[in-house]
This record gives sequence, C-alpha cells and structure tokens, in this order.
Amino acid sequence: MTSRELEVLKMIEAGYSNQEIADGLVISLTTVKRHISNIYAKLGATSRTQPLLAPESCGFSSSQS
Repeated sequence: MTSRELEVLKMIEAGYSNQEIADGLVISLTTVKRHISNIYAKLGATSRTQPLLAPESCGFSSSQS
C-alpha cells in the first residue's frame, strides 16, 4: 500500500468524509475515490468499514507506517 493510501485509510478510520480527505490532503475528490478503490482492491474489501474492522485479516494494520 502506498503512503498516500495509508494516509487516506487513517483519515477514513478517523471518520473523515471523502471531501474532508480531499481538502485535508489537498487532492481532488476523484483522486480520493481512486485511492479508496485501490485500498479496497488491495485488502479485498467491499465496503468503507471493512478494512477498518479487520485489517489484520487482510495482512494489514492501519497503525503501520
């Protein structure tokens, strides 16, 4: 997972909306959605909360840097 995808995942975990993530990282909303799509694909997730509920089951911990 890229460092930017990790940033996005941490912001999702903190409860930020897609627009808030875009504003906070100074990227477009489309870019945020692409990062989220990449995160889902890499973790085999199908919903926004799934990577947060059991990231370890996907071989990932959101506390990794």
